[in-house]
Amino acid sequence: MILKRGVIFQLIAFAVITVVGVAIVSVNYIGLGRDLLGKEYVAYVDLTDSGGVFTNAEVTYRGVPVGRVGPIELTKSGIRVKLVLERGERIPRDGTKAVVANRSAVGEQYIDLEPTKKSGPYLDQGDPYTIPKERTTLPVSTAELLRNVDSLVGSVNTKDLGTIVDELDKAFSGSAEDLQSILDDNDRLLKTAEQAYPDTKQLLDNSVTVLDTQRGQGANIRGFARNLNELTTSLRNDDPALRKTIDAVPSAVDETHKAIKQLAPTLPVLLANLTTTGQIITSRQAGLRSLFILYPVTVAGAFTVTPGDGTQHLGLALNIDSPPPCTDGYEKVKHRWPQDTSAKKPRLDAGCKAPHNAPTAVRGARNFPKNEILPYPQVPAGATAGAGFPEGGATGDPKTEAKGKDGGDGEAKTKAAAAAPTGQIDDGRLILSYPSDSVEFAGYDPTTGAVYGPDGKRYVMPRSAGTRQLGEESSWKWLLLGPLSQ
Repeated sequence: MILKRGVIFQLIAFAVITVVGVAIVSVNYIGLGRDLLGKEYVAYVDLTDSGGVFTNAEVTYRGVPVGRVGPIELTKSGIRVKLVLERGERIPRDGTKAVVANRSAVGEQYIDLEPTKKSGPYLDQGDPYTIPKERTTLPVSTAELLRNVDSLVGSVNTKDLGTIVDELDKAFSGSAEDLQSILDDNDRLLKTAEQAYPDTKQLLDNSVTVLDTQRGQGANIRGFARNLNELTTSLRNDDPALRKTIDAVPSAVDETHKAIKQLAPTLPVLLANLTTTGQIITSRQAGLRSLFILYPVTVAGAFTVTPGDGTQHLGLALNIDSPPPCTDGYEKVKHRWPQDTSAKKPRLDAGCKAPHNAPTAVRGARNFPKNEILPYPQVPAGATAGAGFPEGGATGDPKTEAKGKDGGDGEAKTKAAAAAPTGQIDDGRLILSYPSDSVEFAGYDPTTGAVYGPDGKRYVMPRSAGTRQLGEESSWKWLLLGPLSQ
């Protein structure tokens, strides 16, 4: 019989498809040739009992199939199960548990690998690894399950069980609609929970971050709680003193209110005056800073005169009028004696006019280094309103002030005359007698050495060592002290 060419081609195609299909089934399902292709590796599990597992049973990793159970061998202490696993999913070696589980109630056991961490080493690295018995779990045997069920049923009193059934019948009799409503509501709750699953998952993930932060700050939280405990303990111990303080607050506030009320006439004026003072101090910060730096050094150096050895160490440098005082700019200024206390308008045009490099003691704000003078700080309009002397004096009473200005002039002059001292020359010495309730100062002219007492008399103080008017014993002292009276 001669076959047609088309039939021959069909037979050849069928044969090729058959060979390819058998090869695929043999490799993927039967496992032939996997070792040659390098797609499998081997691991072992030691069990005390098979638990119903059998060769070619499925092996899963976190519920995903990853291989099959190989031959099962007996050992001295149990059995060893060979696991033929596929390469791909890397299974950690340390900490992984092998659980023999039932896929259904009728049996169909399989081995599930449950890891405890994600890091290596892995089962596909190195020699075949054996999972020890300590990390294996077997299902409850059917015989033991039946025995436990029989023991449970036998332990129940049939009479009491009948009572329970009767009571349950009474409890749920006629409540079918309510139970159906509860089930429906539970179904809606489950659907709502399913819809909110992404938000719930995000909340749980974020809570891990919050809990990790709290765990990291555990030491600080414990320290805060400990310090808070100490604070509350101190407050509890000091409770009597705190109560006394709180009780004393009203009276203290009342006294403060009285003090502010008494200071009302003068305090605003003082604060207004201090505004100008603050402007001047602010513009002289550099000079004040230099003064505060040099003043401690000067004071410390002054104590070198008395080093504590029982003697005083000092020297005398006659640097009188070195440099001489500045007189340029003061030509039109008249001398004013201390006893002249009448109010006079100050001359604002007077001041040292000497150049900066003059040999005299150049002074005055005009000669202050310009690079250290800061601009006066600006203050709000009206900040210095009320500056000067308070109206009505320190007490704020205009009557008292008016009496002192007008009606009390004669009385004041009488008291001043009564308080004037008396002066006389005794053995060449000037003696002034003051009343016990007053002190007066005399005017002194440094150009002539004349002293004018409050009584109007003129006295002359010696200026050289040759005079004997104040006694021979003091003449040598005036040799040193006389120039200081210039």
